[in-house]
Amino acid sequence: MRYTISDDFDTSLEHYWQVFFDDAYNAALYQRLRVGREVLDVQREGEGEALIIRRKIKLSPQREVPALVARFVKGAITYTEQGVFTARTNTLEVVTIPGFMADQLTTRGTYRVQALGPNKVRRSWDAEVTCRVPLLGGKVEKHIIEEVTTSYRDTTDFTRQWLRDHPVKTPA
Repeated sequence: MRYTISDDFDTSLEHYWQVFFDDAYNAALYQRLRVGREVLDVQREGEGEALIIRRKIKLSPQREVPALVARFVKGAITYTEQGVFTARTNTLEVVTIPGFMADQLTTRGTYRVQALGPNKVRRSWDAEVTCRVPLLGGKVEKHIIEEVTTSYRDTTDFTRQWLRDHPVKTPA
């Protein structure tokens, strides 16, 4: 199942990505989303247009396991998000590896951020969820998309407030 989520933000392209990779922003965001976050690895290569950031984080939602998924999960839900940011294209390719059903569940997507003006950007998340469990696959896919969509609404609201509270600092 494929889906897309798009949102606009009042900031520059550069500031959007600075915030996206900022530790304080991420700590506050994941606390708001009630998701435990453990940074496993971050590698930065190059600078400017040549910048590539590889990031791997382990995420643990702090909420009850849905009944639909509970039969496949022993304990809490965790997943590892592996992302590769490419500054030249303003994209972040993401593969999410669940801590359960990893051989039957594939989730991947691409963040694209484009400038709409000097202080306006559009973030698009184009993604695909595939669950290869007979009879239940479609229901699991729909559930994951609903969860992600809800999370994105919260993330968008939080990010807009963060950008208002943390404007670009101009040199004195």
